Amino acid sequence: MVSFKPFSVVAPASTANLGPGYDSLGLALPIYQTVKIEPSDSWRVEYVQPEHQTLPGDEKNLIIKTVRHVEKKFNKTCPPAKLMVESDIPLSRGLGSSAAAISSGISIADQLLNLSLSQEEKIYLACEMEGHPDNVSASIAGGFTVSRYANGNLDTISVPVNGFSVIVLVPLTTLETKESREVIPKILDHRDAAMSSAAGNVLVASLLTGDFDKAGRAMMVDKFHEPHRSRFFPDLPDIKKTALAEGAFAVTISGAGPSIAVYAENVSAGHVASELENKFKSYTIHNLLPSDKGTVLYEKNENHLFA
Repeated sequence: MVSFKPFSVVAPASTANLGPGYDSLGLALPIYQTVKIEPSDSWRVEYVQPEHQTLPGDEKNLIIKTVRHVEKKFNKTCPPAKLMVESDIPLSRGLGSSAAAISSGISIADQLLNLSLSQEEKIYLACEMEGHPDNVSASIAGGFTVSRYANGNLDTISVPVNGFSVIVLVPLTTLETKESREVIPKILDHRDAAMSSAAGNVLVASLLTGDFDKAGRAMMVDKFHEPHRSRFFPDLPDIKKTALAEGAFAVTISGAGPSIAVYAENVSAGHVASELENKFKSYTIHNLLPSDKGTVLYEKNENHLFA
């Protein structure tokens, strides 16, 4: 058995799209998945939380599948490892749990194979697994990410943002990304596409300059995906009405859903979150600041940052 020094990988949750930024925009959030990696005689994954016990612990596990993808790309083999996973990211809720798993798998392979991958190389590998860059770019790089992945080419940028909070409403029910994506039409009216693209442009510029009123208007006029997914979100109209009335500047579907993301300036976020908690008691509500920190790797028993 080839040995290595144990280490840990910590990856954040993320929300994606932010309205019209379909498959392009991502935002890291401070809910984390921690994977502890130790030498073993074979690959296996164990989960701490009961919610995750249904996930496979063998080669079918997404983290291990990602490691195998990196091995194949570089024609190298990692020494076998035991992975102990503790995650506060809810599964199948539109908060990037699969992106965090993929990001962790890439960082694990990078460390075990001594590849010294750049951040953009990691995002590219993640896009090969996920198919789109929104959540994986945010999980790997942190911050607010703007990306394009098409025809094997990737352009991605990560920038820190501040001044606002994301209030996430997490329902008890789950929604598989595949099911949520299937309702989106393959062909979109040219005018709707042009207007949604323009809204995405305004959204990016507005968030980066702190013009949250303008950002909110842009986030609320998406035609790429939100109208087509509305059947999955019966509470969304009421949540929008309540949140906007209490001071939020935007309400969007978080990724593919079923979680809903409410955006509010920091000065009013606490009040907005409290009012939503009072009215929508079936949801678990998190009032979060965007996280500038992406996936990081630590030596065991130390706070030393590898990557």
